[in-house]
Formats: sequence, structure tokens, C-alpha cells
Amino acid sequence: MTVSLVISVHDYRSRRKASVHFITAEMAKRGKTRFFSVGLSRLSEHRGDTRADLAPRANRVEYVDGVECFLWRTSWHPFNMRRPALAPVEESLFWLYRRLIPRIPRQWLREADTVFIESGMAPVFIEDVRKLNPAARIIYLASDDLDVIDAAGTIKRRFRANFDSIDTVRLPSRLLQDGMPHNRTSYFIPHGIDRTIAQSDYPTPYGNRRSCVSVGSMLFDASFFTIASSLFPDIDFHVIGAGKAANGLSAANIIVHEEMPFAQTLPYVQHAAFGVAPYLDRQTPRYLIDTSLKLRQFGMFGIPAVCPEFALGDQPGRYGYRPGVPETIRDAIDKALAHRAPIRPHMLGWDEVVDRIITPKAYADTSL
Repeated sequence: MTVSLVISVHDYRSRRKASVHFITAEMAKRGKTRFFSVGLSRLSEHRGDTRADLAPRANRVEYVDGVECFLWRTSWHPFNMRRPALAPVEESLFWLYRRLIPRIPRQWLREADTVFIESGMAPVFIEDVRKLNPAARIIYLASDDLDVIDAAGTIKRRFRANFDSIDTVRLPSRLLQDGMPHNRTSYFIPHGIDRTIAQSDYPTPYGNRRSCVSVGSMLFDASFFTIASSLFPDIDFHVIGAGKAANGLSAANIIVHEEMPFAQTLPYVQHAAFGVAPYLDRQTPRYLIDTSLKLRQFGMFGIPAVCPEFALGDQPGRYGYRPGVPETIRDAIDKALAHRAPIRPHMLGWDEVVDRIITPKAYADTSL
């Protein structure tokens, strides 16, 4: 039986789901799978870490849905100091943090056949994986560009220095390849969908009101809802899991929900008149057109999506607006409401995604 280890700043048990959760769940069907979550500390909790509710379950193994989970929680963790003069201090803190890897995940590193390193803090551990387990296959999941997410200089330097230790680089968007030192081991493998989700029938949570939905807090632009709710008073705007970014929203037809488990969001999406991906326009990366799971989820359920023009891409059923410009927001929503053609974008299942990650050379569509 193969043994896989995922290292990420996400936690497998989190209510909010990212691509690494679906990849992990698929790997758990194929062999022993472990998830090592890093970067949680009192400092990150103070800054609003989405894993804070899991703190009581940290620093011990918990078996959930076929995956062994270990959330490493410390009193501190290294971070981006931003000032070049402090680079030696930053390097030293990351070096010390790596030396403090607990006994259990350190043993997991030694036992793994395949180690998945997700972009974020995890790349700083590539060197440790290779030293502790020279035979392990290392797969880098490039969920984001390290420059775009403002990763610490130490992480970026260690990533470049140890890049050739990586056996396979998985890019969910071709637009991410410019952030790699080279593309000799890189493959294009887009995000997938769970087709069983779209095939299920959920009861509507909306009653008789026409409604739309937004899920998540990434680059959340609250001004979209302030504008749109006044333009369309007959539509309810449901905002799920936006956190502090939604605190100022108070219109009668804006319904703000706390973060909820992924499965509980599905009825809101299935029965929405349209979905909203309200991304802020802050030098937002172009690769978002490929990597936005919320946009893919709207497409999976066959509902139109309203999003900023920079996130449109070439997918069917998306209608773009310019953030902060009311007439473009009105136009995008009008077009979404008028949409009648079936929306059936071609999307891989997560099993097909993992097949390509494990054996990318076997598929012609993975080439860059």
C-alpha cells in the first residue's frame, strides 16, 4: 500500500474546502494518506487564521474520513518580515521552525512514498523532505504564485534553491508557469469537480424569494453587494463565509451567513438564480480565471456567474463587471438573469485530476 503525505497551510478538517482537500480525499481512496497542517500559532489566530476553531484538536493525530490529520500549533511561527535588512533574522526563524517539526509528522516524512507540498509556507520544507526521505517522490501543488500571496522571502529563496528536488509540478493554470524557475517538470492539470455533488437534489433554502449566493472570503469585495442590493431590491443576496470583510453589509436584502461546512453551502448554490464571485481588483492574478473553485462550482451546477471582467476567461455563463461601477454591475446581473442556454463546461472529475498528477506523462492534455 502506498503512503502519501500532504503538507499545507490548510487543514483537512476545515469547513472551507480548497483543491488540496479534494486531492487528499481522492488519495485516501488509493492508500494510506496523512495531512500535516503547518503555520498555526497564537500569532496567526490573532490575525484571523481560518483553522483557529481546530486549535483544541492540534498537536495530536486525528483520523477523519480516511485521512490521518496533524495540525501543528505553536506559540509563534515565522512570517514575512518584508524588510531586506531583517532577512537574516527571518531566515533564522524559519530554520528554527523547521528544526522543531514534531516527532509524529517527522516520522510521517520518513515513511511517505509521495509527499505533496502545497504553495504557501509548505515549500520551505522541501529540503527537509529530501533529507529525511531521499526516495520519496515530491509533488508540488502550485495553488498560487508565491509572489502573489506575498510569501516570505525565505520561502521563495528556499523554493528556488530546492526546486530541482521536486519530481512533479502540478499547475492548475498555465498562467502559473511564469512563477516557476523552469518548466521541465511542470504539467498543466486543471481543478476538478465532484460530479456526485451536482447530481444530488437539495431542498431550496430560499423560500419564494429570487436569490443569488457568494461563498468564501478570498479577495472579497463588499462594495459589490452594497451597490447590487440597491439596484435589485427584489433579489436577496446571500453572503456565506466572508468573515470580517462582510461586517459592514446591512441592507435588508443582504443575508450574511457565518462560515459553514462545504456540504451545507451546496443547496444555496444549486438553487441560486446566479452565483457571485466578488473579487477585489487589487492586481488580482490572471490565473484566477482557471483556479477559482467558486466559479467552477457555479459552472458545475449550471448556474450563471457574475464576476469582475478580469475573471471571465472563456468559460460559458460568466458575466463580467468593473468593480465599483454600478452600470456594469447592473448589466452583468441583468444578463445573468436572462441566461437560458445550458451551461455545461468541460471539467475533469477529481479522480481524473489525481490520475494526471500521479502519471502526468500518460495524458496528452497535461503538456504546457
